[in-house]
Amino acid sequence: MTDFAADWLDLREPLDAVARDPELIAALIAWSRQRDALSVLDLGCGTGANFRILAPLLSQEQDWRLVDHDADLLAGGDRRLQQWAAARKLSVRAEAATLTLEGAERRYRLERIRLDLTDRWERLERRADALVTASALLDLTSAAWLDRLAQQCREWRAAVYVALSYDGRTRWEPELEQDEWVRERHNRHQRTDKGFGPALGPDAPATLAIRLRELGYRVMLRPSPWRLGPEHDAMQTTLLSGWSRVVRQLDPQTTNWLTAWTSERQRLIDRKASRLNVGHWDLFAQLC
Repeated sequence: MTDFAADWLDLREPLDAVARDPELIAALIAWSRQRDALSVLDLGCGTGANFRILAPLLSQEQDWRLVDHDADLLAGGDRRLQQWAAARKLSVRAEAATLTLEGAERRYRLERIRLDLTDRWERLERRADALVTASALLDLTSAAWLDRLAQQCREWRAAVYVALSYDGRTRWEPELEQDEWVRERHNRHQRTDKGFGPALGPDAPATLAIRLRELGYRVMLRPSPWRLGPEHDAMQTTLLSGWSRVVRQLDPQTTNWLTAWTSERQRLIDRKASRLNVGHWDLFAQLC
């Protein structure tokens, strides 16, 4: 699987929280409130951002399984989760791979599971009233992997909430001549194998939506773009650096003009004169 640094996940967490589609969040809340307790499987959990965003909105008693292949991210997640709990005056009890966070009206049990999602994660124990969730994961996966995901969710009769899947659209302001050229190569890189097989990249959300509908789900799909203004200069710089690196990997002959493009983009960011939109999709599905 692709590795992500904790500082990158920290940088994107507040942006993801703002970008999530409110209509889908409302549908998820309505679904969860039909249940006194809720069991959640979070695939590719990283440091636990999905939990931190969703948990306060859902049922009072929640049982989460946080699954990731990266031991460092899971360990870093423990620290962040305990800080999150302290800020909300929740007690924390740690037992082996489990954290229990509890307050007057809320109780969260979190089990951290180290598992490579390219492996047979479907062997995880089924739990009643399951919600399967992920964030910023789908575009890394293949058609075969998404089919496995859809089939397993149907077998478990689980609802599905997947947020922030990249949709292939980026727009800088002001525009520069090479913007589209860079976007095309970045999207080409999105389709390379990230460990799951040939990645679907921007096609992943629609692919999963079609498969879930075939299996009897009612599916909602909504845009959830990042809208990065001058105040988001750190994220703009991080994305600029990453996209430039990808283009160099795909086409080493681009060095001269790519260096000039990157320098001009960075100059605009540093002058607080740059804006960037990055498109994503959110998906929520429940059985009809």
